[in-house]
Amino acid sequence: MDKVVRQKKLKITGMSCASCAAGIEKSLNRLEGVRQASVNLALEQATVEYDDQAVKPETITTTIKRLGYDIIDDQNTETVKLNVKGMTCAACSARVEKKLNQLPGVEKAGVNLATEIATVEYDGSKVKVADLLKAVEALGYQAVRAEEISRDREKEAREKETRRLRREFIISAVVSSPLMLAMFLSMFGIDVPFLHNAYFQLIIATPIQFIIGSRFYKNAY
Repeated sequence: MDKVVRQKKLKITGMSCASCAAGIEKSLNRLEGVRQASVNLALEQATVEYDDQAVKPETITTTIKRLGYDIIDDQNTETVKLNVKGMTCAACSARVEKKLNQLPGVEKAGVNLATEIATVEYDGSKVKVADLLKAVEALGYQAVRAEEISRDREKEAREKETRRLRREFIISAVVSSPLMLAMFLSMFGIDVPFLHNAYFQLIIATPIQFIIGSRFYKNAY
């Protein structure tokens, strides 16, 4: 199952100084599965981004309580971003936003038409991400987690890079084969004059070194 990055906000009481906030923040960031945790002393609030398959919300709250602090109004508030396709005007985004805000458990929903992103704060104990997606799709739009779009783009980029490297390897192997042949034959005392010609070797080696191999020089500076 793919990991989904969620965001959880917790109201914390009992903090009296910056050291308290720093201690909570440090403990949360040590948890396996927590991507990033920050604590705002003035707002008495902790914001935690985590992989829902690696760490549970209960583990996060328990960690805070073990440090001697209390959590008030803990309603499993989480934040998720949805990529919504099919919106063509402000009325569309307003319609999606209204629908999401009407769902039980949704605390706040906002839709950005330009980026096609819906940001939803919700109570994870009352409504699930699947319910949010179904609500948007019921209006006639396509919706997926924004994280899934990012993963798909990352996968596509990796596959494209792999194809490019494979192509460059094959070209390099074919073009440099005369040089390899010359070295192989010389091991058995066989000398083919034109294969050892300096100009011939320069013509073959130059494109491999400075065209296909150019990325090594670029990355070095």
